[in-house]
Order: sequence, then structure tokens, then C-alpha cells
Amino acid sequence: MVMTGNSRTRFSVQADCEPSTLSRVLELFAVRGMVYDTMSARKTNDGMQWIELYCPDVEDHSIDVLLNKIRQIITVRSAQVETTLLAAA
Repeated sequence: MVMTGNSRTRFSVQADCEPSTLSRVLELFAVRGMVYDTMSARKTNDGMQWIELYCPDVEDHSIDVLLNKIRQIITVRSAQVETTLLAAA
């Protein structure tokens, strides 16, 4: 259970630099009706693609499902998640 406004989850994905990778990752969030605060994607010097999404208040179960789905994308080499609990105002 997550209390609204109390957490922020960062999804970090390293993948082969393929045109469809970013859209495949974003689609997983869209089909679940999830909106991210920020998203960045860049090509690294070694020819890989780095994608990061920051999402507010993601349920633990949703994190696990998303991480497993992201890892099933064939171009994804690694995916991690980190949740930060925010201080109450």
C-alpha cells in the first residue's frame, strides 16, 4: 500500500539502441494508466540506450509486474527499480 504523495519510484533501463525500445517501455506504463513525473532517454557512448522514468506513488505489486514486463522486452539488457520515501510536509 502506498500513501499518495509519499513515494517516488525510479525505473532504470539499459537496452540495445533500437528504435522501438523506448516506445515498448512507455507502452507498459500507458496500458496501466500510469503517468510519470519525468522521463529521460539517451544513447550511451557504448551504443546502448539508457531510459529512466520517475513515477509517484506506485504500488509494490505494480512495481514488480512492471519490472518483470520490462525485462521481457528482447532489447532490454538490465532493468532496476528504486523507491524513495519522501518526508511528510
